Amino acid sequence: MKKSITLLLIVAFFMTLTTISCKKEKQEDPEKTYSELIVGRWKTSAAEPYYEVYYSDGTGKMWDEGDDVHEDEADTFDWSIDNEDKLTQIVHYHEGGAVVPQYCNILILNETRFKYNNEGWRATYDLQKVN
Repeated sequence: MKKSITLLLIVAFFMTLTTISCKKEKQEDPEKTYSELIVGRWKTSAAEPYYEVYYSDGTGKMWDEGDDVHEDEADTFDWSIDNEDKLTQIVHYHEGGAVVPQYCNILILNETRFKYNNEGWRATYDLQKVN
């Protein structure tokens, strides 16, 4: 009987020790949200890259050097990310003055990579962060 109680106490001690040591530590800095991660300059890896720049005030600009368009001729846009991590861009086209909404699914967004697909144009963009 004494052996069983001793064995039971030893097992209980190790279970308590294991439970305490496996608890998740509280994070000092919570992970950044998509609205924070998206801010910055992004480009494709193509020889003549496509660029998107997102500003923290919800505005941005985009241009495609493959179409011989440079930053000073960029189309501008307003952007937002909803609670379901869907990106909306309201694009203000430089040529013709059209305003076109784009609804996008964020596939990957971290400190270095931003991949999304555009529901309307059925296109996928895979961008890398540039300084």
